[in-house]
Amino acid sequence: MTTKSNRGVPRHLAASTDDTKDGDDIDIDELIAESRGKKPGLDSSMRTKLIAESIAPWRTFRLFLYGSLGSGATVGGLITLTGLAAALSGARSDIDISGTYKDLAIDFGFAILFVVFAKLDVDKGNELNEQVEGKIKKKIESRKASKSIQSRETTLGSLKVSIKVTEDGVEKEGTIDDIRVGAAQNFVIVAGSKMVVRDALLGAQLLKGAYFARGNVLIVPYVTGEAVSTGFKTRTEENQPYVAQAVGDGWDAYIEAEFSDAAVQSGGNNVREEGIAIVLAKTGEVVRRGVGAIPWRKTIDELSDKLATSKK
Repeated sequence: MTTKSNRGVPRHLAASTDDTKDGDDIDIDELIAESRGKKPGLDSSMRTKLIAESIAPWRTFRLFLYGSLGSGATVGGLITLTGLAAALSGARSDIDISGTYKDLAIDFGFAILFVVFAKLDVDKGNELNEQVEGKIKKKIESRKASKSIQSRETTLGSLKVSIKVTEDGVEKEGTIDDIRVGAAQNFVIVAGSKMVVRDALLGAQLLKGAYFARGNVLIVPYVTGEAVSTGFKTRTEENQPYVAQAVGDGWDAYIEAEFSDAAVQSGGNNVREEGIAIVLAKTGEVVRRGVGAIPWRKTIDELSDKLATSKK
């Protein structure tokens, strides 16, 4: 994701993008840490400025150079203009008028050129500041979402599900934590539109129930926009022994919070169309949160590896 910026001396005075990274290539974590290390307690605007300067370290020097050279050219042009005016008025006869016109054009031409260079460089600097500020805001939002996700794992454990306990359809309700600890079950919560949930269950059905039984995996489908109801469905993929049903209060708020955080962390606005999955290991750790289709075989293998690692 990140590449080091070119911090060498620019080869020319023109405004250059050589030392300016694209917004997607900015390593905000590293640069924020550097800025904090240098100036603890900085406000956001000062931190943004320091990070932008560390990405484009020669911009300030170039602007100083443009100002100095432009001022010199302007002063030279004014002196030349004074001499030309004296020559045209007849006050001085020792001035070559044609050569003076040429010198005047050169002086003011360079002055205008330096103004253009400075304007281009300032615009690039403003653009970089906006990119850095946007990256910092996104990083802060992502960190807030991560903290929210961690605190929500307790809520997840208290939510209720209904599972089949016999082949003839006898059901039992309990919290996810009770079933996870008491029956050593892993959970995969699949949330999204009816089509997203159905596709996920059909994909799981292709692996056969024995695969989920060996992995001690229960799937909890949750169709957004519909009320949580008890009882199992009649569709084949929904009526499998490894499919649990979300019941009771709290699911709406939990799933809505998961969708909000997924949108922040993925940077996309289509998470509700693609659906989300939360994978909870029997150890109580959420090992994965993902957007889109679920790779069932890989997910179950990952849960098995997680359990084997925790036993070491």
